[in-house]
Amino acid sequence: MSEEGRDGLAPLVLLVEDELGLSKLMVMILEEEGYRVAEAANGAQGLARLEQEKPALIITDYMMPELNGFEMVRTIRRNSSFDDVPILMMSAALPQQIPGRDLVDQFLPKGTGLDVLVATIRRLVDGDAEPGAQDS
Repeated sequence: MSEEGRDGLAPLVLLVEDELGLSKLMVMILEEEGYRVAEAANGAQGLARLEQEKPALIITDYMMPELNGFEMVRTIRRNSSFDDVPILMMSAALPQQIPGRDLVDQFLPKGTGLDVLVATIRRLVDGDAEPGAQDS
């Protein structure tokens, strides 16, 4: 179970994923691990959610309609108020096919094992992001 955030609430994770089945599964996993979850189905909705509340972590897909993960991440990284928010990008695309991987704190292929996924989320939320970790 994750530690409480600064406001006494469980840390908030913004999940930006257009596949409904995967989104539901990720919400279940995140809530089981003690996180609160805000959901968005594409990058545009993700940016709108960021205007409402600042998360402890952003998990985003790369390939999405309307505004893809790279475009959303690029927009987020241009806003200094989110400099301290780690971003985990997940995709079925090959890592070398994804532009701007240097803008995210970690990249994981979809289908990564649950133990690795949960450990990565915990590490990022706890602020233990390792430089260059996006290549693992």
